[in-house]
Amino acid sequence: MEREPMRIAAIINPVAGGGRATSGWRALRETVRGFADVDEFFSQYPGHAAEMARDLSSDGYAMAMAVGGDGTVHEVVNGLMARAGNGRYTGPSFGAIPLGRGNDFARTYGLALEPGSAWRRQSKPNEDHRRIDIGVITPFAAQPTYFVNMCGFGFDADAAATANRLPRQLGGALPYVLGVLGAFASMNNRELSIELEGLHSVTSLVQPKWAPAAPEGSASLEISDRFLLASAGIGRYLGGGMMLLPHADPSDGLLDVMLARRVRRLRLLKILHRVFDGGHLGEPEVAYYRARTVRIAGSPGTNIHADGDPVRGTGADISVLPAALPVCF
Repeated sequence: MEREPMRIAAIINPVAGGGRATSGWRALRETVRGFADVDEFFSQYPGHAAEMARDLSSDGYAMAMAVGGDGTVHEVVNGLMARAGNGRYTGPSFGAIPLGRGNDFARTYGLALEPGSAWRRQSKPNEDHRRIDIGVITPFAAQPTYFVNMCGFGFDADAAATANRLPRQLGGALPYVLGVLGAFASMNNRELSIELEGLHSVTSLVQPKWAPAAPEGSASLEISDRFLLASAGIGRYLGGGMMLLPHADPSDGLLDVMLARRVRRLRLLKILHRVFDGGHLGEPEVAYYRARTVRIAGSPGTNIHADGDPVRGTGADISVLPAALPVCF
């Protein structure tokens, strides 16, 4: 018996990638319709993609597909996970066509940045029921936000805040470059208190002298210092290919954590130069850990982001929901 075509809800961010998502989707649409019944939903304002994903998660679709960049992926996943019970989502599987500025989610999962190739990998039903981890950041006394790449405190959040204020029509890596330059110009080293629980070793990694050794297992570790940034996540990339967490495995149920101690501008230039291939882990200001949960409290004025989107507050608890979301890749 011939299989019924699967139903797909394509949630498209028309301004993603400086408008590239619109033209890219138009070029791909008929190919997708050759395999599936497709309903299109175009986001109209920040947060709209999350609203639409939340509303359609029980409407009989086999796939909810984010068409855009990391911001679109972030919104759609948050909309889907808003309907999850006990941290495990059971609605349509998640898919993504990377047509944004950074596409760091696609890099972590090996999705081709060419839309047709990305679609071919996802054009069959999720018969093996693959599921991926989802990160959760919960600001103190506030509602949780989900993330698929990483969250951060300090410099990377400062850069994201600057990039998010730029016109959405700017495509490519330019917004991230301008964001980094803006954060560099007003660079602040912040007082952060960091607690890690359920530590696990990272193979062949030597910590700098200032960083406490990580005891294996259920032990905890506390670090307080002035930091340039603290990043925790399940994905490897941020900001259009910066490999902040080169050892991250988005299916191990753990958070990878990178801490960059206070640093002067000239030293920061060297560290930034090495961050695209993970070489920053060899710098003496940088420490790296793996843990089940993380709590970070910052001084007033500390920016926080989740997948590049701002998070209100100066401190938060961070954790992982293992195998929380079914995917089509």
